[in-house]
Amino acid sequence: MTAADILAIGAHPDDVEMIVGGTLAKMIDRGRSVVVADLTRGEMGTRGSPEVRAREAADAARIMGVTERINLDMGDGVLEDTLENRAEIVAVIRQYRPAIVLCHHWDDLHPDHCAAANMVQNIMYPVGFEKHAAGGTPYRPQAFLFYKGHIPFVPSFIVDTSGYFEKKKAAIDAFRSQLHNPESTERLTGIAKPDFLLRIEARDRYFGSLIEKTHGEPFFMKRAVPMDDPVAHFAPFTRV
Repeated sequence: MTAADILAIGAHPDDVEMIVGGTLAKMIDRGRSVVVADLTRGEMGTRGSPEVRAREAADAARIMGVTERINLDMGDGVLEDTLENRAEIVAVIRQYRPAIVLCHHWDDLHPDHCAAANMVQNIMYPVGFEKHAAGGTPYRPQAFLFYKGHIPFVPSFIVDTSGYFEKKKAAIDAFRSQLHNPESTERLTGIAKPDFLLRIEARDRYFGSLIEKTHGEPFFMKRAVPMDDPVAHFAPFTRV
């Protein structure tokens, strides 16, 4: 298995597309390899079914150009930070050896998102243990980055995703069972409201405006963001 540049972990199929789809699309466009790991099948979702969502997830991965997408089937709605589940995530990281791991932020309204974040927080250091129960070759990614869910946070940095919202939207649109359908008789959810994609774009435009770009996606790091040369780093940005 070829090492991945990015491992994007989401609690449910569609999480990474809706929250960090612009970043993934940009990185893939620049030749970076991306593996997506969904922790559950989304079986507790109000709309659709696990089988339908699996097909939609595969379509979204194809649209984005994802290298591989896997599902760990840890239980939707009952996702827990257990030693067994941590070991599964460690095994995935050791298999793909990503440079960067992306996951939910732990301060979130959805308990599955919180559990996913807590698991990743709790394996950040042990993933490098020689004698970890997961087995395999010890490995530590360069960085663990946590992405925004329902609750705002002050980001460590914002990725400029200008020019990639349409690809992000196309990947989200692949999850047709979850989105607005005027002919559907299923119960209306927040995702299924007609203005959902407008709200996604409004959020991306807001974070883009903070860095004087049209779109952006925020990330949080648990340690300081390293920088070699601040002059070179800030050179592409407009002066304020």
